[in-house]
Amino acid sequence: MAYSFKVYISGEKEYFEYGNELKTIKKGFAFSQSLMDLLYLDITSYSNLFEKMGADLRQLYSEKDTRLADEIRKGLDTIAKKHIYFELVRLDWLDRLEQAEEKKFENAIDLLPYKKLTHIPSEIITIQDQVKHLLENILDVLSPKEPVQKKMAEYYEGKSTNGLEIFPFQPLALRFERLDRKTFTEVLYPKGIYEIIDYFIRECLTRELPFRVCKNCGKYFPLTGHINTEYCDRPFDSAGRTCKEIGALRVWEKKKKENPAFKAYSKAYKKRFAWIKYGKITQEAFYEWSEQARKMREQCANGKISLEEFKEWLE
Repeated sequence: MAYSFKVYISGEKEYFEYGNELKTIKKGFAFSQSLMDLLYLDITSYSNLFEKMGADLRQLYSEKDTRLADEIRKGLDTIAKKHIYFELVRLDWLDRLEQAEEKKFENAIDLLPYKKLTHIPSEIITIQDQVKHLLENILDVLSPKEPVQKKMAEYYEGKSTNGLEIFPFQPLALRFERLDRKTFTEVLYPKGIYEIIDYFIRECLTRELPFRVCKNCGKYFPLTGHINTEYCDRPFDSAGRTCKEIGALRVWEKKKKENPAFKAYSKAYKKRFAWIKYGKITQEAFYEWSEQARKMREQCANGKISLEEFKEWLE
């Protein structure tokens, strides 16, 4: 099974084209989305899946049973659905398994090294920490107001790229290709996940794309619009509301609390609600009053009546 996998950026989008001679798939995302998705992927929740594939591989070395190979394929199909980068892992290992089957799994340990699969979760965790650290020191809007090149030079000065904290850039297999009748761009043909991450980090640095930690979810997001944006567009709750929507609601609630008209309404509302308990007002009369009071509150908040007039009406 000869497969292909290429990555490129065109405008404000990133693209992945992958498959074999029978079928090729193309997927596009907003630039840096796949990197951010990987940055906060809970890879530990898939550790058992990788360990099972590793155990099946070790068993395959001795038993040479094609049913074990099929189990590994199922695992690869499952993990490929979790993130676009794992499509490369799936295609690579499907190709390896096909080659091994053609050789009746002789010397399979060389073609199918199980550690190459089982070490992926720990490698992803290390990369996640490295990228977060790089963003914090270089592209975070709250990092020192200095040129990105200067911050990069200082960040890497005297530090070994073999350390676990620093992201080590590696040589990449890039080609300059024609995408269509109007576009030429650099195209990456990655050999592994690390190269895809390397490719996108370089582009973020080249573009000097600023990032900020979302005030709601605490995750980094790119500032592609207004530099003062404080909330990301990630879905946050079970209702499907994004951090940005929740943030807007919080701002509105804060403004309400600080608005004199809302304060006056709240005070009067609590007082009259307590009257129900003591029989000083019926529920029907209370709800009729509260409906009228809300309308008067909005008029006051919009400047149609003064605060003094609103308070006088409340009394």
